[in-house]
Amino acid sequence: MAGDQLQEYERRLEELARARFPNLTRSELRLIHSAPRPGEAAFCGPSSSDDDPENDPSRSDAWGREREIGADVVRWILVDRRARDLVDPQGLRVHGAKIVGQLYLSHISVSFPLCFWQCALAEDAHLRQMEAAALDLRGSWTRALDVEGARVKGDVFLRDRFCARGPVRLLAAQIRGDLDCSGGRFLNPSTEESPESGAAIIADGITVTGQVLLSSFSPATANQKSPFHAEGEVRFLQAQIGMNFDCSGGVFLNPARPRVSASGKALSADGISVKGQVLLSKRNGMAGFYAEGEVRLPDAQIDGSLACDGGTFLNPLNAGGSGKALWVERAIIKGDISFRSDDAPHPVSFRGKVLTGQFRADGAVSLAGTRIEGNLDLRKALFKNTQLILERTSATSFMYGTANWPTQGNLFLDGFVYGRVADGPRATEVMLKWLRLQPEEVFRQQPYLQLAKVLREAGDDDGERQVLVAMEDHRWRFDHPWLYPLGLPLKLTAGYGYRPLWAFWEILGLSALGWIIYRRSYLAGKMVPTDKDAYVSFKQDDRPPAHYIRFYPLVYSVENSLPLVKLGQADKWQPDPDKGLPHQTTLPPDSPDSPETPNTQPKPLFRRFNGFLVFFGLQKNAREQRRARLSRLEMSPTFLRWFLWFQILLGWLLATLFLAGVTGLIRKE
Repeated sequence: MAGDQLQEYERRLEELARARFPNLTRSELRLIHSAPRPGEAAFCGPSSSDDDPENDPSRSDAWGREREIGADVVRWILVDRRARDLVDPQGLRVHGAKIVGQLYLSHISVSFPLCFWQCALAEDAHLRQMEAAALDLRGSWTRALDVEGARVKGDVFLRDRFCARGPVRLLAAQIRGDLDCSGGRFLNPSTEESPESGAAIIADGITVTGQVLLSSFSPATANQKSPFHAEGEVRFLQAQIGMNFDCSGGVFLNPARPRVSASGKALSADGISVKGQVLLSKRNGMAGFYAEGEVRLPDAQIDGSLACDGGTFLNPLNAGGSGKALWVERAIIKGDISFRSDDAPHPVSFRGKVLTGQFRADGAVSLAGTRIEGNLDLRKALFKNTQLILERTSATSFMYGTANWPTQGNLFLDGFVYGRVADGPRATEVMLKWLRLQPEEVFRQQPYLQLAKVLREAGDDDGERQVLVAMEDHRWRFDHPWLYPLGLPLKLTAGYGYRPLWAFWEILGLSALGWIIYRRSYLAGKMVPTDKDAYVSFKQDDRPPAHYIRFYPLVYSVENSLPLVKLGQADKWQPDPDKGLPHQTTLPPDSPDSPETPNTQPKPLFRRFNGFLVFFGLQKNAREQRRARLSRLEMSPTFLRWFLWFQILLGWLLATLFLAGVTGLIRKE
């Protein structure tokens, strides 16, 4: 556009303005002269720098009248068709001005952006149902801001030290660009004096095609970093977000307070739909997301991940709050949920607390009923003061650490389903410690079965059985606390049916014990034939008749340990029914065990092994007639009969449990 034409536009716009407003201020004239010029702003302060202290809108009380622009002048430019047609398509741009009077732009439709940078809006601003190409209030200060139902074709900037000292209403607004509030301050804490207090941002039903940024801000020209800061509830109920919902590094303060009608909700995003990620985490090396009050995302639908890495969520029940720190129930997360911790390079002190970038929560963290199509990452998170609720939650994989677990009774896992343990301790005993953190009031079988299933699919069959045994042990302790001692045999013999080989090895051990006892008893003369004539012959000659079946202690022991197994020993041999004097015999002189036989010492290589056999009664000792040392102990027929009955009964029990375990009759899966 030619310079002469621009000057003509300026002259005509000034004539129209003076006809309506005779006493124009210097800043109003600058606005009128800059409006027709493409890309030109009305700089009303001493400089065009945002960092100039003289352009700080918090000091606007000291600004002179020359920096004032009447709200009615701005409205006239946008409403009067003749004036509006003279404004350049790049829009109105004002920097460092004080807008006096209520800025009432509701139901106005303009095709260009409205930009008020580093300005001070002395009173409430009303932009309900407004249509504009963009709305840029970066660095400005205002009181209440009402943008309900507005339709903005581009971005809405409430960023870079923007400050609202009243509610910002964005209900049902439609923004085709970004809603950028990074580095902004939204101050409307609950007070007894004002019923309108307590809501910092109200954006229920908002639709944003781009991303929503409620995050920290790092100016490109300065080293300082300032976070998004809200005092009062931030609400995005049923919001539709086309990209990320980024609250990383933001500070959200709305704790429940006695005698004040605060909701106790720091961030409410019930039913929110986000096509990108939801970030409640760290940003740019700063301390992470910080909230005092409940953070809510129930019924949320998130196409990306939910990142809470390094976040701090505080809403303890003992402080009058609901006790809900992070509430993400019944949500659908197509990415991951992460609660990782990582120390920040420069810890930040805030409200008397040192924020290091470690995830921590004081209050309940609930993912109940949430479907996570990615990973659930709990590594290094601090849950010591937290109830962690994962009931009916599902995840593709699960990652956890051993430090900073919830305390006993504060972990809820009933219905938690995961495909595998992707990272974390793999020792089964460590995983069982995790399960034991659940409340003891109710027995929950599903967490054990889920862990057993994951271990089985990972090829850890022994770990699976260990978990199932622990499950049954917990069940017995809970369902039958007084009968639990009676269930110990079931646990010790067959692992509640999940370790049937235990019963098999115990049968072998019982048979081996019987072998030693029966062998010693036979050497002591306490095992005798059942046949009367053979018994008399055995007592006289220390041996049964030649036609009588020999005594094999191992076969005898196996026959008594295994029910229904008949090998012919139990019918032919028995403990001596004679309770008289011990059996005494004199060995033939030519017997290898006779003391008259020359004493040939075994070779040194076999001396220890030979002594072992003699000590346990598995070999005769020639120097002691034929009785080994342990055989000289009391081996009465009464003891042998009691042991025989015990062996038969225990053999029946072990064999029954072995078969029941193999066939699955006593398993409860």
